[in-house]
Amino acid sequence: MKFGHAFQEALATDRYPQHWVEKAIPYRQLKKILSKVREELIKKGYAPDTIHQLLADHNAEYRLETDAAHLLRPKLVVRPNLSSDRHELHQPARTLGELTTPPTPDNAAVGSLPESEDEQRSSDSNAEGNDNHDWVKIPLNSDSRFFSLLQSDVTELDTLQENERQAMNVRINTLGNEIAEVAKPRKGLIKLSKSDLYRWREIFEVYLEAQIFFSTSESAGGLRESEKARKQLVWFQENVKKRQLPQQFKIEASANAYTHFLALNVTLLENLQFQELNRTAVAKIIKKFDKRTSLGVKSTFPKAMYSAHFISEAISKDICAQLAREVVTQVPQVVDYTCPICLSLCWLPIRLDCQHLFCIRCMIKMQNQKKRYCPLCRAEVVQSANETHIDEELVRHLERWFPKETKEKQDYNERERRKELLGDIYVTDDPSKCLVM
Repeated sequence: MKFGHAFQEALATDRYPQHWVEKAIPYRQLKKILSKVREELIKKGYAPDTIHQLLADHNAEYRLETDAAHLLRPKLVVRPNLSSDRHELHQPARTLGELTTPPTPDNAAVGSLPESEDEQRSSDSNAEGNDNHDWVKIPLNSDSRFFSLLQSDVTELDTLQENERQAMNVRINTLGNEIAEVAKPRKGLIKLSKSDLYRWREIFEVYLEAQIFFSTSESAGGLRESEKARKQLVWFQENVKKRQLPQQFKIEASANAYTHFLALNVTLLENLQFQELNRTAVAKIIKKFDKRTSLGVKSTFPKAMYSAHFISEAISKDICAQLAREVVTQVPQVVDYTCPICLSLCWLPIRLDCQHLFCIRCMIKMQNQKKRYCPLCRAEVVQSANETHIDEELVRHLERWFPKETKEKQDYNERERRKELLGDIYVTDDPSKCLVM
């Protein structure tokens, strides 16, 4: 299936809002104008093969320049006074006659100067290393229409994407407040039973594992393509459903917040798909422009564009970063407070002079083993650690957000302490039993 037809079919689906579709790249219209560009070039004696040879011999240049208003001004310039018989065959005398200015004492050669001072300055600056007075501009109308339409639509897409980003920013902020309310910790285990903190923590654990829009793997890091992002979003939903996490919500508002969370991710996916579709359309039409004219703008067009956010990953990155910052981080994860030695919750947290954190049991073990250096940075700080190095503020934070984990770690530390003092035979999970008698 040809891209033009596939492009129109993709836009015709119900997943894109109508005001998005109206701003899409006008691929078919650009193709029609491109046909006129080719016809105009051939009519003036510049068939694609001729242009290809002229560019290869550095006897012609096609420039995409911008004016003070950042509008694209395409320009084809050639050197007419060539000794090459081959080029002269493709350079009709009437075309050059139309382009040149009447000879003057300073301009005796036919076609030796551009028509205006602006063109002269442009020719001088862009033909460095050549005889600047030899360059002549070939007047073309269709290519100006082509790039004017393309730039206009790219700019409109920029505006559309910026508006969508602002709308999603508002939704992300609202969603963050919703989740902060339903997932906030309740003091005490009794009140905790009425909280959805642990349900949301598990949901976000699955979400972070899915890496829907960004991958941190070494082989495929960075922003995902839309198709891969779609598959990862489906994987996330299936795993949450498999664990029956939404059914376990104890607060009705949590179910609504989860629905909003999914809807926001779907909108972001659609935005990514729409950007990708239009980027492909631009790449295809520019490739077709080069193929039909040999003017070679594939590398120069992106640089000449003053602003084209949809061509870059900036918007998707910004939205994903805000989603992580204002929503996912509303529920701290255990992995963010894990001791690097025992790989469990860092309780009680000892902050060494080098600022690295370890749980108190691992620190005591290191000191008992006469270790002196921090396992992470090798600073000689282990033996100087004492009770004043306990991070009291972090202790309160862990008690508030990880009540179950801190209780489990406290029990574990107590068993470890009894084991060290009394040996394995005296360690039991039931402290009421007396093992002496």
